[in-house]
This record gives sequence, structure tokens and C-alpha cells, in this order.
Amino acid sequence: MKRTKIISTISDMNYSAEKLIWLYNAWTNILRFNFSHADQAHVKPLLDMIKSLNASWKTNLSTLLDTKWPEIRAKTIVEKVVFEKWDQFKIFVDMDLVVDPKNIFCDYPHLLTDVKKGQLIVIDSWLLKVKVIKTTPTYVLVEALNSHSIWSWRHINLPGVQLKLPGITKKDKSDIVFAIEQGIDFIAASFIRHQDNVLEIKKLLKKNNAAHIQIISKIENQEALDNLEWIVKESDWVMVARGDLGVEIEISKLPYYQKVIMDVCFTYGKTIIIATELLKSMIHSSFPTRAEVSDVYNSVILRTDCTMLSDETAVGKFAIQACQTMTDVVSEAEQHINNKHKDFEITFTENYLLDKKMIAKNALFIADQIKADYILLFTNSWFLARIVSAFKPNHIVFAFTKELHVLRSMNILFAIYPFLIGKWSKLQAEDEKNALNHLESRKLIKKWHKIVIINDLVEGAAVSPYVKIVTI
Repeated sequence: MKRTKIISTISDMNYSAEKLIWLYNAWTNILRFNFSHADQAHVKPLLDMIKSLNASWKTNLSTLLDTKWPEIRAKTIVEKVVFEKWDQFKIFVDMDLVVDPKNIFCDYPHLLTDVKKGQLIVIDSWLLKVKVIKTTPTYVLVEALNSHSIWSWRHINLPGVQLKLPGITKKDKSDIVFAIEQGIDFIAASFIRHQDNVLEIKKLLKKNNAAHIQIISKIENQEALDNLEWIVKESDWVMVARGDLGVEIEISKLPYYQKVIMDVCFTYGKTIIIATELLKSMIHSSFPTRAEVSDVYNSVILRTDCTMLSDETAVGKFAIQACQTMTDVVSEAEQHINNKHKDFEITFTENYLLDKKMIAKNALFIADQIKADYILLFTNSWFLARIVSAFKPNHIVFAFTKELHVLRSMNILFAIYPFLIGKWSKLQAEDEKNALNHLESRKLIKKWHKIVIINDLVEGAAVSPYVKIVTI
């Protein structure tokens, strides 16, 4: 069993119940729907299929909705336009003024005031770089720094510009409400730029009685990097979205900023997802490149919590092989790391929660010292599981809960494997016995295994966390 979790993107184009089961058996933990391309009508049948498979326990898959956000694009180009190096052309924000076919229209209304002379504009994900020569009241004159041909709807990025765009669009709000109605477990919020964007989504979730849904903030531009610490503190999880981030900043700096983002997440004990092009060649090939394998391996060595597959599983010809390859590389990398359970900052101050945090940390040290086989814990709210996961266990952790939404929320947590228990008994020992029996029946533990258990001792109104060691 691997500790690093896998998120696989799926679409309605090529997924059946059988294929979802295959993906689950290849160790996918979370299914992602990318609403930059997906829509509610096509996603709902897939969600119904996932719910049915989960209800029958053929799978235990969580779901994630990734919002679109207001992308900036070059629109309505009638014929493909070929630009040669040093060509000069105009970018308009009023479509009616575009007469020359060598000029283009940009749908960002503040372009004329937000860019300055000498600034870089990136079109079509770094395939065309242009420099601003001058700005006028009606257009921006730019000069091509390389040769490239573009078509309609190509992305336009304005590196370093603080964009005058909403945190979430009308479409995003509609999609988030849809996620609430459909019982989606996680919202991945695109192009989060500062903590107010996160608070806006939290407000929308709370308004719709869905504060339990976890928010994953995607770090995708320089403004987010400038506000990184505040974003991390306000978010539940963080995604290093290397696709757009690698466009918004110089590509040579991407590995450095990936490490910076991860370090801030470690400081605050927040789950980290590494995304984009981890196994890109497997969209068309049944075998990855050596560089891709090294990328996945090194992401695990750097202690990511999750790795994510995008087009590899959404539209790729070898979706199951891609997920299995990810699992194989992750499992190999995990054999060569030894986490030291470094402490992290927390925002709560209640003594009981602080006690539980220290119990969790020391339980991991005990498990390392006695060479335990597994760790077992019980949680009502998944708080304990989240704390244990943030300390980066060297062991698989079995987490029992009585709440189904808590179980699905734990699928994203490093090293945590959740199980549903019918109800708590009045005796802690009875709960532990039932959990151990369940794990034995599933052939997950066996005779002479050492298990470290983290639980709560309830005596009247007093609740005290404790840790103990049992041998099967």
C-alpha cells in the first residue's frame, strides 16, 4: 500500500463503470472533474455512477471539482495567423476595431491600462512571446520575440500583472453549487491570487450549508506567490499547478517555486498536490519517459501528499497504465524516504487539540522505534487523521470513522486509509476490537503484527487522547 495519494482526472468521453473500477484498483484515490472543459450535464451521469460504485463498496473514491476561472484568451481568429520573429502587430480589446487579419482581439478589458512598455506577454502557453512596444487608448502594439502560428481561443498570460478579475465567476458559482448538490468532496479553486478569494468560496459554501467541503487553492501566478503564506493559512489544501504557473513565471524558476510552495505548506501542516505533466507522454504512449519517472520519484522524495494525472487519464489512450505507472514509481520512492515528523504551526489554541497533536506526533515516533506494522486511529471529524498525516507517517494509518463524508475527506490524506464503522460503542476497547477484527477479515493485518493505536479515553464529561501498543 502506498502512502502518497493519486488524483486522476476523468471525462465523460471514455469512462464506464468497469473502467472506473480498474482505475480504483490501480490505486486512484480521488477523481477530478476539470470544469474548464467539463459541464454539469455531462458530469452528472458519471457522478451517479461513482456514487453507485461507492455505495456497493466496489470502490472508495472521492470526487473533486476543479473550477474554470475567467481565462484570458485571443478570440475569433478567422484563419490561422503566422507570426515571424520581430513582426509587430496590435492587440485590441474592442473586436470591432480588429480589421487587419494580423492583429488579434484579447478578451481582457483592462489590457490597455494594465500592461506597460517593455513588458512580456505570453500567448499560447509560451509558444509565442511578445514584448509591448507601446500602449494607446485603443490597442497595444507588440513585437514577436519568436516565430509561431496561432488560432482562435489561445491563452494569453500577463506575467507579473495584478489582474482586475473576480475571484470566482458566475460560472464558477454555478459549478460550486452543483458540486454541493452532488456531494462533491473537494473544490479545487483555480487562479487563487490572495486569501480573499478563498474566503469568498468559504462564504458561498457556508451559505449553502456545505462548509465541510474542502478547498484546494491552486497556485498559478506571481500574485499568488506574493501572497503565498496567507493563502496557505486560509486554505485546506494547496495545489502546485505547474501548467499555468510555468507560463506566468520564467520556466527555469518553476522547480524553485515548487519547493517554496511545499515548504510553506509544511510550515502550516497543509496537504500538497503536485500537478501537471507528471506522465504526459503516456497520453499517447504505454511507457513513460525517464524524465517523467524521475519527476514523479523526486516529487515523492520532496514529500508531496498527492500526485495528479490530468490528460493522461482524462483523454489518454493508456489511462489505467498511467495510473499503475504512477503507483509503481510512488511505491518505489517511498521505500527510500524516512520522514522525521517535523512539527508545524497550527491556528487552534484549545488545550485538548494541542494535547491530541502531541499525542499524534509521539505515536509516530513510537511506531518508528518499535518497528510497528501499522497505526490505527479513530476520528469523528477527521481532525486527528489530518494531524497525523501532516506529520508524514512512515507507516500506513488505518482511520475509522462513523461519518461517510469524513471517510471521503480522508482519501486525500497522506498515509491515511479510512474505514467506516457503524457506530461507536460505549467502550473504547470494544471499538478497537471491532476495528482490528475488520482489518483481519480484510487480510490487512495478521497474527503477531504490532499496531500503535491512537484513541480517546472518555470518562464522564472528560475526554483524553491516548496512545497504546497492541500485538495481534
